[in-house]
Amino acid sequence: MKANVQSSKLKVEWPLVPVPCPPSPSLSDLLTKCSVCQALLDEEDLFCANCGTEAPDRQSLQNGQTTLTATHNFECQGCGASMSYDASARALRCPFCGSEKLEEQKDQTMLRPHWVVPFSVEQNDALARLRQWLGSSYWRPSDLAQTAEVTKLTQVFVPYWVFAARVFTNWTADSSQKPFGARGDWVPLSGQNQASYSGLLVGASSVLTPAETHAICPYELSAGVTPDQVDLNNVVYEQFRVQRKYARPLAQVGLEEQERNACRQYVPGNCRNLHVNVRVEGLTGEPVLLPVWIMAYCYKDQVHRFLVNGQTGQCTGTAPTSYAKIASVVGIVIAVVIAIIVCMGLIAAMSGR
Repeated sequence: MKANVQSSKLKVEWPLVPVPCPPSPSLSDLLTKCSVCQALLDEEDLFCANCGTEAPDRQSLQNGQTTLTATHNFECQGCGASMSYDASARALRCPFCGSEKLEEQKDQTMLRPHWVVPFSVEQNDALARLRQWLGSSYWRPSDLAQTAEVTKLTQVFVPYWVFAARVFTNWTADSSQKPFGARGDWVPLSGQNQASYSGLLVGASSVLTPAETHAICPYELSAGVTPDQVDLNNVVYEQFRVQRKYARPLAQVGLEEQERNACRQYVPGNCRNLHVNVRVEGLTGEPVLLPVWIMAYCYKDQVHRFLVNGQTGQCTGTAPTSYAKIASVVGIVIAVVIAIIVCMGLIAAMSGR
């Protein structure tokens, strides 16, 4: 899905001649089961995505420092978010839904991120963007920016998978630029394309939707630092709940969409019936934590969520709709239509005399 992938560092090379495609290596099909819930695990899983239990026979991976111990863990009883809180926090509230019903969890081993991108956007700037966004649409209630209760503005490091891959594509399409003397309106074309992609982001949050994690992208991943340079015991971060094996198909869909856009440039004139057959090689994924300002706000007892990219300021969120404004606009349209009909009837009556 296009909503789940964003290229932050795109490297593409387009050859002018066909490129031979060597056979693609297949992914391992060796699966094991979680010892608690019996959910399927593959060879890269360190934890069960269903219940969070540590996967068996992963000692060699842990010795390579691919895990860390998460402390001050809580699970939200409202939205189900699993997160590690700032040790110095006094009043705890879920940043994803605003609920205060948080259940403390024991220390647990979790996937260690390869990189952590620090925050660049300050709290005041994020709040200003919130107020501006709340009043940016006519269809929102007029008093939204003034009466919306911002329950909490929280810095949260949200988990993502960063994918890179090589692709080899065969494409076909119809072009409106037909040869001189051709009878038809469209001419079929075909070709090949080769590219390398990096920085493809797929959200690994169990609470934020793919549309939300996509809307706040891109990120400049070159600004990332190692986890040792961030005090993870005194920040709020959501734990990885979307495993790599579930993120891979989304990354492949994103690669196909990127290739579809890339191959369209080879079709002169108007293009229709563009089809791409993409073969992916060397697909790799790395876990990262990315900065997000998350605000849960209430309007007339309904909870809405607003997100700000903690590095670039890109924002998205949900907001209520003013049905009174919709009704007024519909009423005005109906009144105008009735007035036009009446005027046309009077004109017709006068001309009939």
